[in-house]
Amino acid sequence: MNRISFLFFVLCGVLPALAGCSGDPLVNHKRLTNIFDGVPDLPPLQQLCEDNMGDIFNTYYEERLAEAQAGSIEEEKAVIVGSSHPPYAEKNCQGCHNFKKTNLLIVPPDQLCETCHVGFVKGKYIHGPVSVRDCLACHLPHSSKNKSLLQESVSDICSKCHQEERLASQMHKLVMKNNMECVNCHDAHGGDTPYFLK
Repeated sequence: MNRISFLFFVLCGVLPALAGCSGDPLVNHKRLTNIFDGVPDLPPLQQLCEDNMGDIFNTYYEERLAEAQAGSIEEEKAVIVGSSHPPYAEKNCQGCHNFKKTNLLIVPPDQLCETCHVGFVKGKYIHGPVSVRDCLACHLPHSSKNKSLLQESVSDICSKCHQEERLASQMHKLVMKNNMECVNCHDAHGGDTPYFLK
């Protein structure tokens, strides 16, 4: 084999095979840039994930959905009815989760909701769980059979913690008899008036 044929063989056959032998686009790109100049940059990370990690994420969600429909994930038994967190419904796990971290969250739990819900906490008086950013005290992260991703119905969620006798117990009893709920008078997150009155 003469020298020109050998170079042609290497350039057209061996190098492309070596550069593309891994299924990982990052490894392939690194190999190409070590061998050739002028290799185009990789696409943005989000695009790279969508193009190459989609199967991993879809498999993860298909398994979770199957478990939820089988009733083996308690919080997600009602994944089809009630309310669903938009990133969860859109299968955008990386909106909250980082699959390369051990805690699987992009930030600590007490900071996670505010990555999207910016400026949500307002007012002079703040509800206890809200003040410590414990959204999961009342809400579920993925889906719920109740509205607003609540763990319990709107009429039951407050009594999950508030078992004490109310200061205005007679008025509260009258209000409850008329099928009103706590949130008709109180803001569940906080406000500028005592007792979060609206």
